[in-house]
Amino acid sequence: MLKSLLNITIAASVLLGTAVASAQDVPQRIVDKGAIDVGIERDHPPMEFIDADSGELVGFDVDLINAVAAELGVDVNQVHSRFEALTPNLQTNRIDLIISGMYDTPARRENFDFINYLSAGAVFYTLDSSTDIQEPLDLCGKVVTANRGTSYPDSVTKWSDENCVAAGLAPMEVITDTDMASEFLYLNQNRAQGSVQGTEAIPTVLASEEGPFRTLGGPFTNVLLGIGFRKDDTELRDAVFAALEEVFESGEYTEIVAKWGLEASAIAAPSINAGEAP
Repeated sequence: MLKSLLNITIAASVLLGTAVASAQDVPQRIVDKGAIDVGIERDHPPMEFIDADSGELVGFDVDLINAVAAELGVDVNQVHSRFEALTPNLQTNRIDLIISGMYDTPARRENFDFINYLSAGAVFYTLDSSTDIQEPLDLCGKVVTANRGTSYPDSVTKWSDENCVAAGLAPMEVITDTDMASEFLYLNQNRAQGSVQGTEAIPTVLASEEGPFRTLGGPFTNVLLGIGFRKDDTELRDAVFAALEEVFESGEYTEIVAKWGLEASAIAAPSINAGEAP
C-alpha cells in the first residue's frame, strides 16, 4: 500500500513538474495578465472578418491563435486596428504579437521575427465585365490598387517593371487602398482597373457579391504568412512556436485549414523567419 501511494505521489510530481515547466515557458507578463494581446485587422476574409450574423470577429487567424492560446493556458485579447497600424502597435508594446495575414518578408524581419503558418502568393484580379483585360500584361498602363501597409504595392511595382516596362509597355499606376471593401469600390467606380490579393483571400474575392471578379493568371509571388513578434521577445516567440507545433501535431491545424477552405495554402510544419522576398 505504501509503495502504491509512493508511486502515485511520484507520478503526480512528474505531471506537476511538466505543467510547471510548460508554464515557465510563457513570459511572466503574459502569465500575470492571463492573456496575450493580439493585434489583428477586421477586414481580411477568410483570415479575419466580422461575422454578419454574430457581429464577432471570426476567421482562420482567429481560430489558430485561439488554439495556440489554449495550449499555453491563457486567453486571447483581440486588439483591432487597420493593417498599417499593426506594426507600430507592436513596436510600442501595445500588443504582444500580430496575426493578421501578414507576410514574412526580409524587409519586415529587420524589425520583427515571424513564425510561419501558411503559404501564399499575390494574384491579380479584375471585374469580369472588363473584357479588355484578359491577362496581367493587359494591366500595363492601367491603375492597379493594393492594400496600404502590405507588400502588395511594391510587388506590383516590381512586376510592372520586370514585365510591362521591360517589354516597352507603359507601367502600371499603383495606388493604395485600406481594405478589400475599398478595392471592390475602386474597381466598380473604375478608379482602378485591377487589384491584387493573396491566394488565401482570392476565394473570398471570387465569392463576393460586389463582383463578379475573376483572376488574371496564377500567383506572381511566393511568400509565407507569419505571426509577428518584437525582436527582443524571443521568450514569447518560442513559447508560441512550441504551442503551434502541438496544434499541428494534434491535427487541429488541419481541421482549421479545412474549415476555412485553405488547403492550397497549408504547410507541413511551422518555421521561423523562413519567408522570401515577395
